[in-house]
Amino acid sequence: MDGDSSHSPALTVAGAVALVAFCSYYLAVTRAGSKARRQRRRHPPVVGTVFHQLYHVRRLHDYYTALCREQTTFRLLATPGRRKIYTCDPAVVEHILRTNFPNYGKGPLNSEILRDLFGEGIFAVDGEKWRTQRKIASYDFTTRALRDFSNDVFKRNAAKLAGVVSSHAASNQCMNFKGLLTRATMDSIFTIAFGTDLNTMDGSGEGHRFAKAFDDAGEYLLLRYLNPFWKVARLLNVGAEATLKKRIKVVDEFVYKLIRARSDELSNTKAQDHRSRDDLLSRFIQATTNDSGTVDYKYLRDIVLNIVIAAKDSTSGSLAWFLYMTCKRPEVQEKIFDEVMEATNAGDTASINEFLQSLTDQALNKMHYLHAALTETLRLYPSVPLENKQCFSDDVLPNGFSISKGDAVFYMPYAMGRMEFLWGKDAEAFRPERWLDENGIFQPESPFKFTAFQAGPRICIGKDFAYRQMKIFAAVLIRFFVFKLRNDKDSVTYRTAITLAIDQAMGAEGGWDSSSYSTAAVMSASGLALVAMIFSYLAVTASNKQKRRRPPVVGTVFHQLYHVRRIHDYHTALSREHTTFRMLVPAGGRQIYTSDPAVVEHILKTNFANYGKGPVNHGNMRDLIGDGIFAVDGGNRGRSPATTFSRRVLRDFSSAVFKKNAAKLAGIVSTYAASNQSMDFQGLMLRATMDSIFTIAFGTDLNMLDGSGEGSRFATAFDDANEFTMLRYISPFWKLAKLLNVCAEAMLKESVNVVDEFGSRQDILSRFLQATTKDSGTVDYKYLRDIILNIVIAGKDTTAGALAWFLYMVCKHPELQEKICREAIEATNTGEATSVDEFLQSLTDQALNNMQYLHAALTETLRLHPSVPMENKQCFSDDVLPNGYNVGKGDIVFFIPYAMGRMENLWGKDAEAFRPERWLDENNIFQQESPFKFTAFQAGPRICLGKEFAYRQMKIFPAVLLRFFVLKLHDETEIVSYRTTLTLSIDQAPYNLALNLGTSAPGQQALNAMPSWMGRRVGRMSWRTSATRLGAEMTNSSAGLFGVEVGNLASFPMEMCSVGHFSANTFGAEFANLSTVRFDAEPWLRY
Repeated sequence: MDGDSSHSPALTVAGAVALVAFCSYYLAVTRAGSKARRQRRRHPPVVGTVFHQLYHVRRLHDYYTALCREQTTFRLLATPGRRKIYTCDPAVVEHILRTNFPNYGKGPLNSEILRDLFGEGIFAVDGEKWRTQRKIASYDFTTRALRDFSNDVFKRNAAKLAGVVSSHAASNQCMNFKGLLTRATMDSIFTIAFGTDLNTMDGSGEGHRFAKAFDDAGEYLLLRYLNPFWKVARLLNVGAEATLKKRIKVVDEFVYKLIRARSDELSNTKAQDHRSRDDLLSRFIQATTNDSGTVDYKYLRDIVLNIVIAAKDSTSGSLAWFLYMTCKRPEVQEKIFDEVMEATNAGDTASINEFLQSLTDQALNKMHYLHAALTETLRLYPSVPLENKQCFSDDVLPNGFSISKGDAVFYMPYAMGRMEFLWGKDAEAFRPERWLDENGIFQPESPFKFTAFQAGPRICIGKDFAYRQMKIFAAVLIRFFVFKLRNDKDSVTYRTAITLAIDQAMGAEGGWDSSSYSTAAVMSASGLALVAMIFSYLAVTASNKQKRRRPPVVGTVFHQLYHVRRIHDYHTALSREHTTFRMLVPAGGRQIYTSDPAVVEHILKTNFANYGKGPVNHGNMRDLIGDGIFAVDGGNRGRSPATTFSRRVLRDFSSAVFKKNAAKLAGIVSTYAASNQSMDFQGLMLRATMDSIFTIAFGTDLNMLDGSGEGSRFATAFDDANEFTMLRYISPFWKLAKLLNVCAEAMLKESVNVVDEFGSRQDILSRFLQATTKDSGTVDYKYLRDIILNIVIAGKDTTAGALAWFLYMVCKHPELQEKICREAIEATNTGEATSVDEFLQSLTDQALNNMQYLHAALTETLRLHPSVPMENKQCFSDDVLPNGYNVGKGDIVFFIPYAMGRMENLWGKDAEAFRPERWLDENNIFQQESPFKFTAFQAGPRICLGKEFAYRQMKIFPAVLLRFFVLKLHDETEIVSYRTTLTLSIDQAPYNLALNLGTSAPGQQALNAMPSWMGRRVGRMSWRTSATRLGAEMTNSSAGLFGVEVGNLASFPMEMCSVGHFSANTFGAEFANLSTVRFDAEPWLRY
């Protein structure tokens, strides 16, 4: 796993919830009793819990892959009495699939999970039922009649597919290509399995409804493996289980209708005509009809539906991944095209019908490179990415680990296909050549290493059947079309289901898709949310006598845990539906959220005395910020900081500090530009502002800009403690974690210790010393620590975070940089050849005050990216909000600056646009907005004391940077995300600039006047893509830029072009001008 595992966001966020699993840990480890202890059984290492899987559900297989790089065999703690062992060791796979095959099977665990959809089909049963079905299916799949019949079906549907693509090409229309592949393969499989053409390619509504329900059911079934409470959900018919029941009903109604029709048809047909039916359903009806002539419809449904599941997903999903990978490697398409032309000997002018006639079994067998490319696709994107067997009696694996009766042993084809110890250093590269010998002949690998088709007695009986369909479809498509990605940097992801399908769920580009949380969150967190339903009843009925009006309930704290990586966007989506709403929390407590300025004004000013930090906030924040100004109410709050911040001497001192560090910052940037090196710019901004704030607050220069390790250690611990403290507002179990000193709470304690150990001395500290020294002359160092640390929090995060967002936004809008540069030159009256020292000397308070546009741009940044994205107050006594909702004593009322800055009802239709002009009047003078609408600095008696202090630092730093440098994004399409902490910082994953020497205007004009320590040239800077900061869950993501995490809902549209490998008469005269096809591939893409 990349990075420091102690700071893995996966373990951090899921840690509190995973405490529930610690109860099962003792049982899981000791359940074998004294006998097991005497035997000293060796168990695989524990790397997490089932709750971690829930958290990583969207990128589950990448999470497993990251874990496999550390441990080839490991455990995840599950419910009491049951263990889950995971492996990517081929020796272990061979042991459970062949060597000790009788001891491992589907077992009651899989049977119970899969039964509702799979019934007693071949994929869900063991023993005699499995042997009977496999015997019949094995015979049918090897008959020449079925082979010829299936080939005809595949070719017919491949021709239809090519015709649809061609028609779209001729009219230059967009099309959902992933959906088209699914429909083409579904039509094929249904014809072969049921003798009925679904006609989904022709737009059959009934067939499409079945296919959609079928795919959804597969996704909900997988959630049963992740959610330990799915049985309770099924019992209550809620969440994912309620939806699964509906989807299976659609599937059953459709399938039973076909079975009854076919059975009636066969019973009314003469015996000698039965052989004319080549479909599998007819064969199974004849094979399973009992002596009395009755047919077991349920058994038939299970058998045939299992075959459909296997065939559909191994073809449509694999073909989609195959086309995507060949678009990433266009030279592979050309090789396949050449091979297809040679193998079929059909000629360049062959029509589609002539080509299909030449696509014989012999021709297909000659296509070794195509076979290798399909196999390489399955290595990286196996149809079934995760498989498991249940152990029937105690066993020892080849690696020495003990397995107990009832344990589930998972092997992971997806992860195995990415292991360097199996496939070499290029394991993650798409390279079909690895499957070919020196003569270009395909060479298979051990099925225990390449596990896409299972192995041993349960090896897929339809393997050759699947390859035949994939080859026919791929040969036709690549023979007549060339596929290209519109943007080679685009990437796709998968839908987490039983099979590995490209994700078809797609939100609006660049926005938040509300469906992504309203469905997926409820489905994956349904078990956990059941706990909250009990509290829901208590919360709703507790005040039934008073008929009090409550805000609508939109979710639970468990939903927030699920959305923790994008929690502020989650709140924004909810705020668009309800300006005030509730989240259910355990023990009857209420969390109320609002984006209504009237409510904000009520709690921050009108009824200020009734709302404060209260015991909830104080308890959550005490460990980090103690009794400082941000954690206390009443007399403890004090007003000495107000006097301190308002004194002229401190203003002058702080301005001098800001300018000194701005000059150091510019010097470092210039040095990097001169040497054409890349740099971690997010970290540089953090170090510059930390140096400034610490000099002012403690009289100590951390020298982080000069590389001080001690200061860097403090800053890292400070940010980590901030993140862990935020989790207390989301996890209802944090107090238990603190008591046990585990998970996030253990890491918080370590981080706070680092912060506390860091020294302090004079300046603001000396001012507080005078105010807080007791009558006895003793000093309350703890109280001093709390006060100063609170000021550091405010100063650092308001500036470092806000400046990082500001620079990102002006890179997205480069025209603003020029405006700010010109304004800085005009306000300082320095001229374009001024040196840095001269410019800084002219950067007076008056000059800063004249920079109205810069002030507007910074404020606009804070509107969209407020330093504190979510704030709350606790209610001290029952109250009624301006919107008529009742608030009870002890309720927590959150107002959401992040969401408020995006509300159209507050900022207009362009609410999410970055437009500094909204803050300027017709004379370009900055105009304030109500602090209850623009809440970045709070409002009322608690309005931020250091607001002007923060603006002063924020103005000085960008004035210098934009005066002497031009910033450019490496890729205009890239986006960044935030780290979920108490403050809104860009995810430091890391935040780099590639500095390329070049001309930057007007900075170039000042080059000769710049001091020698700044270098001789000013570089043009561009943001550089870097790896994501995902810890255990995704070590190979290419999400990039500042480290966009997997939870990010941005859409990356992809365009595929199709240029003809055919002449004008290929599809007939009407396609004579065919040259380009645009495929709407967006349904493939969503993070």
